Amino acid sequence: MKLHYFHGRDPLHTLVLRRGERRVELHIKKVDSGIWSVVALAGEPEGHPDITRCRGPYHDQERAGSALRALTGNLLERGYEPCREETAQWTVRAQRLARDLRQKAQANQGKYVFDPDQFEPTL
Repeated sequence: MKLHYFHGRDPLHTLVLRRGERRVELHIKKVDSGIWSVVALAGEPEGHPDITRCRGPYHDQERAGSALRALTGNLLERGYEPCREETAQWTVRAQRLARDLRQKAQANQGKYVFDPDQFEPTL
């Protein structure tokens, strides 16, 4: 097992990796108050990403950061190289995926109340 270290003053929020012509962007995005997700986008540099994945939810930014580092370590072992000089180009797409996660979570929040006086239908 290889250990990979990413140095810097600021926490890692976005990382670009490349292997040949393949580009991967990893983003930490806030989904809701106190909820974070790691968004991964992959594709050719000239176009839109053809693969999008989200990991999470994580209940603090540090856990999302460690998940991003774990994903990065896995990609480094597969031959990807970090490109710190390249800027992320799919940030709007990553933000849209995070917003979709938030909307899905809000849609699934419901109040379910058990009423013992309500009869059960017979089939």
